[in-house]
Amino acid sequence: MPLRRAVHQFRQDLRRIRTEGSFARHSFQVFSGNALAMASQLVLTPLLGRIYGPEAYGVYGIFMALMMNLSYVADMGLSTAYVLPRDEETFRDLFRINLTTALGICALTAVAALFAEHFYTLVPSWSALGGWVHFVGPAALLYALSVYFTQWLTRAKLFKVSAFTGATLDLSTRLFNLLYGVVSGTRALGLILGDAVVRTAIIPVYVRPLMRHGMREVFTNWSWHRMRSTLREYRRYPLMVFPERWVASLGLQLPVFALSSDLAAVGHFSLGASLLLIPLRLFGFSFSTVYMQKASELSDRTDELRRITLGLYKRLYGVGILPFLLLTFFADAAFGLLFGGPWRDAGVFTAYMGGFFFFRLLSDPMVSLFNVQRREHVNLVFQVVLTAARVAAMAIVGAMGLGSGAIMLSYALVSMAGYMVLSTQLLSSVGLAGPRITLKYAALLTAAAAAMAALRFTVLGSWFPLYGG
Repeated sequence: MPLRRAVHQFRQDLRRIRTEGSFARHSFQVFSGNALAMASQLVLTPLLGRIYGPEAYGVYGIFMALMMNLSYVADMGLSTAYVLPRDEETFRDLFRINLTTALGICALTAVAALFAEHFYTLVPSWSALGGWVHFVGPAALLYALSVYFTQWLTRAKLFKVSAFTGATLDLSTRLFNLLYGVVSGTRALGLILGDAVVRTAIIPVYVRPLMRHGMREVFTNWSWHRMRSTLREYRRYPLMVFPERWVASLGLQLPVFALSSDLAAVGHFSLGASLLLIPLRLFGFSFSTVYMQKASELSDRTDELRRITLGLYKRLYGVGILPFLLLTFFADAAFGLLFGGPWRDAGVFTAYMGGFFFFRLLSDPMVSLFNVQRREHVNLVFQVVLTAARVAAMAIVGAMGLGSGAIMLSYALVSMAGYMVLSTQLLSSVGLAGPRITLKYAALLTAAAAAMAALRFTVLGSWFPLYGG
């Protein structure tokens, strides 16, 4: 009986959630914090969209793309290793290295920003940033610190603190942006300013719980010699993990750079991608940090790791399929209704990326398997090949003069195909039948998508959203 099995599975999940220190309990704590962030985003983003408009989000998208690239360089992939050292001093050395590189990147960027006009000459579409280019370095430092603190909280198993601090950051940023947009006449800058102000103000919230876990010792036992030794020990992270994470991040930002001459299109992409991240953060990122820690513990217990991996895949598929199908087939109408007419095309971009983000949901929480298995090169090769394929597809469509919508659609289709391949690799890496499982669930998704397309045709008279239509 399917219903009886579902009830039994629900009771088992509930029992695991109540078990102190369990994977399910830690995941639920992170899920709860992300649910709060999602609720704030759903309520406040339509108001922000009506205040700021696509062009303002376009400027913010360019700023964030530059800032995040710098923060990835500062990280060097080392923050993902925070959960691994058994010795606390080794972990603190990793944190010290990250802190040093982040401060160095911030200083170098501040110097480079003094020559902004030369960069604007080379890339005229970036000139929309104006003087705000001077804030890119400090913003990268603040973002990097939030990543480092979050990973430290994960090491300390303070999942609840981590989740709700992140939710507070999201909510506070949106409230600041809303207030600034209402009272200020320079609304285009509110999104950038809000991110900087709130990330600065929330640092003590991160630091306070970490004082009991060696925060003071970070600054009292500094040894450059020991830090160099630690860096050599974990050198595969700068050599393998960092390139993979940076290329993956760059791949997600390609539409920002490809469409930067069309600020409205960049704004449409930025808002659409941020809303697609809601189910990804709620369900996917809620499990990712906990899954990595659990996978590292079970690296020599393959049967248990296989069970947890398949169970996670099925649950992510079950909770994600309906939200992503609704976004894919009805986002254009929803965006036009909630955000206003100028944002309808953001809904079309969201629809184009629905399948891509759905397979991201299935893959991203488990990608740390490659780190645990010390096969980081697999994901690096995947991200390089995928990024090259995206660039080629977007360049061909752009050269044909088909416009921003076609460029975005080519990016989304290549990305979806790539992440289907990645999910297959991840399942196979723990001994599961990856190709068979992926094809089975892709077929179910196709059937559900056909039904949703028929529903759209019945309600709206068209099978699928079209850009500019």
